[in-house]
Amino acid sequence: MRQFIKFVFATVIGLFLFCVIGILIIAGIAASAGKEKVATVKSNSVLELDLNYDIPEKTVDNPFAGFASGDFKAKKAIGLTEIRDCIKKAKTDDNIKGIYLPLGLNGNGYATLGAIREALVDFKTSGKFVYAYGTFASQKSYYLSTVANKIFINPSGLVELKGFGREISYFKNMFDKLGIEVQDFHCGAYKSAIEPFIRNNMSDANREQLTLLYGDVYHNFLQSIASDRKIDSAELNDIINGLWAETPQKDKELNLIDGVSYYDEVVDEMKTKIGIEKKKDLEITELQKYATTLKKDFSITNKIAVVYAEGEIVDGDGKDGQIGGDKFAKLIAKLRKDENVKAIVLRVNSPGGSALASDVMWRELILAKKEKPLVVSFGDVAASGGYYISCMGDRIFAEPNTITGSIGVFGLIPNMQKLLTDKMGITFDQVKVTKHGVLGGITSPLDADESAIAQRNVEKTYREFKTHVAEGRGKDTAYIETIAQGRVWTGDQGIANGLVDEIGGLDEAVAFAAKKANLKEYRLKSYPEEKSLSEKIAESFGDVKAGWVKQELGEQYDVYQTIQWLKQSKGTQMKMVYNLGL
Repeated sequence: MRQFIKFVFATVIGLFLFCVIGILIIAGIAASAGKEKVATVKSNSVLELDLNYDIPEKTVDNPFAGFASGDFKAKKAIGLTEIRDCIKKAKTDDNIKGIYLPLGLNGNGYATLGAIREALVDFKTSGKFVYAYGTFASQKSYYLSTVANKIFINPSGLVELKGFGREISYFKNMFDKLGIEVQDFHCGAYKSAIEPFIRNNMSDANREQLTLLYGDVYHNFLQSIASDRKIDSAELNDIINGLWAETPQKDKELNLIDGVSYYDEVVDEMKTKIGIEKKKDLEITELQKYATTLKKDFSITNKIAVVYAEGEIVDGDGKDGQIGGDKFAKLIAKLRKDENVKAIVLRVNSPGGSALASDVMWRELILAKKEKPLVVSFGDVAASGGYYISCMGDRIFAEPNTITGSIGVFGLIPNMQKLLTDKMGITFDQVKVTKHGVLGGITSPLDADESAIAQRNVEKTYREFKTHVAEGRGKDTAYIETIAQGRVWTGDQGIANGLVDEIGGLDEAVAFAAKKANLKEYRLKSYPEEKSLSEKIAESFGDVKAGWVKQELGEQYDVYQTIQWLKQSKGTQMKMVYNLGL
């Protein structure tokens, strides 16, 4: 008994200490996050632009974001807008003499990287340098780095140049073995989001659209690198197809890089470029610290609201990383009624999602457009529901490599009767007083009438989708049908077929909105507004499971996400499901 009491007492003490330490960690992180100081930039400094993380559209300032991976240090994920602002400020900052770009596993979209490249090209017009260095450069990291004055690779390093393609996972055979039947309803021959669930290979239509899509992005990729590195694009194509970039020494021979060096040698070269002695330390200012020096003028009354619509579109309020239809609609209604908001710029980076939520958002945007300018800017992806909420904009801007279109609709209803009954031994029985009294379950197949209704609902939503696009783009629905059917396009292709008005980024969209609103003086205000500390804590601990699963599954995480999405997906969908890697 005495041993038992000692054990219980020790357990209670242990739990108490764990809770106290946890509270102290949280309090410490919260306190440090709330006391962010403006960094001091010393003279002859170099701005380190480490972009080897998932760059959000808008800066994510969540001191608990690292909890999912066991990292308890407060971190801020600098968003694309703020990265470009930092580069723009550094251009005229006398203390910043150049930019150092670490190479690495950069996996961001080509539209995002293209926007950063443009900012770096503008930075170089100041006469300041951009140097890139790393032990490994992924293909995307290398694409970004080619804008640099010089690229250096470690003697034992590697540049990845493999070209473009994509392997897609198909689940039909697995579902057949498990006893799961996916009942699909869709409109559009190119609406390939459903294919992983109902096929075991790629359809001819999907192969056609992806070949053209990847081909267009690859063309832009070749032209950008060939121009920056002064290499003939045909020769660069041969280098990629022949896998000639085997070693750093070979890379230098091919003019893919400028030097085979160690880090200390690159630092010495930057010192020489700046004009400081090699025995002195090089002052390096990290991006996160430099971002604290950005200033905002709150004295100006007139505002242009920049609304970030990033993530999957879902019903209700959604959570972090999602676009909740109800929450978004309330925000747009609030901005519509705000007399100080003179124009709205909608920044979209979304593959779509719930058709219902998309329509709820579309309606509020239509109402806002009647009262003030509504300009749309596309990020990496603005497809399906992401395009639905954008099509009525006064003007639509996209990057050359933006993925857009996917004007199509589908619905998926899994029938798990065989899995549950034949594989698991679970049986079901019913009582109903009407023919379709148990409609909507997953334990039996839909009958002919139920299937017909589901298909008619999908077709109705598809007609509405095309009608809204036709009205927003000033086209007739017959033409929209020729470029719809679920087909995806790049931003460049969107210009040609009328889905996009102009190639440009967020800056160009803001400038157009200001001109349309006749504003000479204004300030930008980002939405949704930053969340409270309690909301950040709740979301961060909610992400712990997802973070662990992602680490464990690695490259198979996309498969896990796809299956989870199938389980959770409800109602008619406007979505591009799988990741194209662009």
